[in-house]
Amino acid sequence: MSSSSSSEFKRPSRSLVITLVIFTLIVGFIGGEQFGKSRHSSTVDQAISTVVKKDPLAPKKYLLERAAIEAVLKATGDRWSNYFPSETASAFRDELLGRYSGAGIWLRKSASGVLEISSVQQSSPAAKSGIKVRDFLLAIDGVDVSTQSVATAVAALRGEPNTKVNLLLERDQKSFSATIVRSSILTGDVVASQLESQVLYLQISALSAHVSDDVATALQKFPHSKGIVLDLRDNPGGLIEVAVSVVSQFLTSGTIVSYSRKGADDVVLSSQNDSPDSSPMTVLINRSTASSAEVIAGALQDRNRAVILGETSYGKGTVQEVIGLMDGSQLEVTIGKYRTPSGRLIDGVGIQPDLAVTETQEIPKAVQVLSGLAILDNPRNLQAK
Repeated sequence: MSSSSSSEFKRPSRSLVITLVIFTLIVGFIGGEQFGKSRHSSTVDQAISTVVKKDPLAPKKYLLERAAIEAVLKATGDRWSNYFPSETASAFRDELLGRYSGAGIWLRKSASGVLEISSVQQSSPAAKSGIKVRDFLLAIDGVDVSTQSVATAVAALRGEPNTKVNLLLERDQKSFSATIVRSSILTGDVVASQLESQVLYLQISALSAHVSDDVATALQKFPHSKGIVLDLRDNPGGLIEVAVSVVSQFLTSGTIVSYSRKGADDVVLSSQNDSPDSSPMTVLINRSTASSAEVIAGALQDRNRAVILGETSYGKGTVQEVIGLMDGSQLEVTIGKYRTPSGRLIDGVGIQPDLAVTETQEIPKAVQVLSGLAILDNPRNLQAK
């Protein structure tokens, strides 16, 4: 005898299936969105939000976020990385363009973390006040800025023309004050003059946007068949593309500088000039010649285009990239290290001069070297001697 049981199975209607699918998708989307928000909210975001919500004395949220960003950069140990809030980013751009209202100085962080004067523009208010390269900047209008970011100090130095700014500085462990009347600063980073017959003196005080054009104009204006003295002393650097454009006026096609990047191909910047200026050339450097100015000296030295005179340069051979953030602020982040055409690292080493010369003797010695180079370039002159 056998027994069996059976029941009738009914399929759900098509409309019910569609309703269930849509409901599942909605629930999944809402849950995924909430999960995504949770996943992308960092501990830092949580801490800042908590402080703003709970602490009645807490500053504005954007100030806490700014402090967090600056702390991140400080934690890297890289003194060349900077954060420029949106209100100071324009001042940073103006400095690179060589057009702004202020004191006429460039700043950098010293090895000890104190703000240091890296360049003083000729005939600027700072120059007229006796401020010098390597002076430490301690305070602006009574506010201590010695350990503040470069961006903070740059913004404080800016102001309307004919307004005053009071500075406290330090030189040789002695503090002193300077009151500066701000003025409109236009491109004045290239000074050119006839040093003597057929010898051109070219001083580049910083590598701002229009410098390469100014150098080209000087080469056209001043006769220099007997040579060029390129003065890069106290030049803090600037835009690497400008440095490449400047040095390309003196070098045939070939590598000028290269650098590696994290997780990306190496970058090689080259001259594309088939007919560069070929006059004999000397280059003056000192311990404050830095960054892209060192790139110029290193390229001319490695490719046997110029004799380098003076003292070992600063040794700031890292590459920074400026990255815009969503609120208009900017990060200046180190992405690599420069190498000269022969592969030498600049960072922490600097450019060694071919001929070590004291600063007061550099220009006379440079002219003397040019005379020798002119003779070597023209064997007929050697025979005539």
